[in-house]
Amino acid sequence: MDNFQFLNDYKELQYTIMFDKIINLPFGSVGYCAGEESAFWNQAMVNQELNQEQLELIETTLKKLKRQPAVYFENRSSLNPLKEFLLKNHYKHYFEDCWLFHLGVETNIERFGQVKKVLTEFDACFQKGDPQNPYGELGDYLKMAEKVWRRHQATNRIEYFTIFSEDEPVGVSTLTNFKQIGYISNVGSLRKVRGQGFGKLVTLYCVDLSKKRGNKYHCLATEEGTYPHEFYQHIGFIKKFSAACYLKK
Repeated sequence: MDNFQFLNDYKELQYTIMFDKIINLPFGSVGYCAGEESAFWNQAMVNQELNQEQLELIETTLKKLKRQPAVYFENRSSLNPLKEFLLKNHYKHYFEDCWLFHLGVETNIERFGQVKKVLTEFDACFQKGDPQNPYGELGDYLKMAEKVWRRHQATNRIEYFTIFSEDEPVGVSTLTNFKQIGYISNVGSLRKVRGQGFGKLVTLYCVDLSKKRGNKYHCLATEEGTYPHEFYQHIGFIKKFSAACYLKK
């Protein structure tokens, strides 16, 4: 699978999860999220240089959705002219995803029993008001997480997990399964247990489960140069490529 095909499949993976609409264009597609206004989830994805007419179509499409114009593409040398074109049209670099993949090699499963899947509304750890909620207060994102969980939890399309230290929930993660992709996200732990291996444990649990679900690609996205990026590389993830988003404000 080439990188653009992967990004297309990932976009489909996020449909009905983060993307409420995917609008096909002759030269790419536009993703739209009703509950989140940022360019992280509202953008055109392309794999070629653009002309002025094509850029105007992107801008018109996103403005009709009341979103700022944004273009997302693989950050490779052959698309440097696209970067220059966007800069000339008053776009600025907004963010960059570094796509990391795990080879799925055997991992130590000794502590996997500490990880529990969120199965019912009663034990849905991400719910606001839960006194043992490891997620904390996440505002609108929390509402989307609950909505998505209700929609997909019965099919294993998206799976939420909580990790326990004895009887206390101390960390969380999410695995999304689609088209042989196991996408890992929302990995986090309580500050008081940082450095005790819970982040590594809950991440590698997702890798192991992704293999069992029949996925070929076990992946996540980070920002290069950050602590999470270094952390994931340390536990076996390898960078394959990066993709950048340029935003016009």
